[in-house]
Amino acid sequence: MMAGAAIIYFPVGNGDTSLIRLSDDTNILIDCNITNKSTEDDEEKWYDLKDHLLKILRKDERGIFHIDLFILTHPDQDHCRGFEDHFYIGDPNNLNDSAKNNKKIFIDELWFTPRLFLPTNEDSLCASAQVFLKEARRRIMVYKENKVLSKLPGNRLQIIGYSDNKRLEGLKDIVIVPGTLTNLINADHKKDFSLFIHAPFRKDLDSEDSEKNETSVVFQARFVVDGEDRAGLALFGGDAQYEIWRDILDRSEEGDLQWDLFLAPHHCSWTFFSEIDYKDDPNPRKESLELLTNKRKGAIVIASCKPVKDDDDNPPHYQAAQKYKEIVGEKDFYVTMEYPSSEQPLPLEFEITKKGPQRKDPPRSGTIASSAAINKVVRVPQTYGF
Repeated sequence: MMAGAAIIYFPVGNGDTSLIRLSDDTNILIDCNITNKSTEDDEEKWYDLKDHLLKILRKDERGIFHIDLFILTHPDQDHCRGFEDHFYIGDPNNLNDSAKNNKKIFIDELWFTPRLFLPTNEDSLCASAQVFLKEARRRIMVYKENKVLSKLPGNRLQIIGYSDNKRLEGLKDIVIVPGTLTNLINADHKKDFSLFIHAPFRKDLDSEDSEKNETSVVFQARFVVDGEDRAGLALFGGDAQYEIWRDILDRSEEGDLQWDLFLAPHHCSWTFFSEIDYKDDPNPRKESLELLTNKRKGAIVIASCKPVKDDDDNPPHYQAAQKYKEIVGEKDFYVTMEYPSSEQPLPLEFEITKKGPQRKDPPRSGTIASSAAINKVVRVPQTYGF
């Protein structure tokens, strides 16, 4: 019997790392903020994210750990920290025992935005993002030079959001534009999962004045369970700010905005609710509130951030947290660094069932089982149209 689909939100401070697991044991990692224990101020609150991943990811016959898809929402450090240390970078043909011994995670397919390639952006990238950019460029070059090789694990890629950047000419077939629903994940058409891409928009990607947050990948994840279409809906938006969500609301059908799980943008920042600082105007914009009204029964907001305090921090922003609580109720607002306690935060996992997402009890230390070991049956890939 296969394990059910699930979403895991990891406690990584003011950063993002989420994992979508599909019913066929496909794993999709959204951003990463992997820190080293020695650099943490409070070691008791440090969660070993890398160890968790190694316990659930599949291994090939060589003993190499694989992630099916890595989605980088945008290249800020708190969304790609540790990329260079914990993932295999380079030609799959050069994979050697060193990668295995160092437990490097092999990325079958990579998704990212064209914002990486804006000339004015490259010099401002953090070290982790610079390494990510190098790998993205390598995969693009493989695609341009050898279409056959580009379809192999370790070379696969998709670019999210169309751009007029001349560096990306000739890549139309691997570009996913906003308004697209896709079920093609790591060269496999899924029959029980799809992603609806909301952003980024071309005007933001090609503007030298746009900040990285304004070019975040925004998408709705859709799950089918036991024949129940849209059994689970989850919205991810990186650090997208109010103006982006306003444009998404203006362009989208209601069904594309519905949600059971909503990852609060920018680590529970006030910038989701307004482009104006809270001190200058404490009123949230009507578009932000309207977007949140697309919640379904039992909807849950997850804030990937430090414990929320009534102070001047932003993020997390105390009044933003209060507003989310007004929308879903206090018991359905979760802060990753406060779950199940701020003394020992643990992963927040929701199993996607026919009746919607159901929160699972947090794992006890050392009890994380490999889903690859649990699953004895391999799903036969099937293709379907939208």
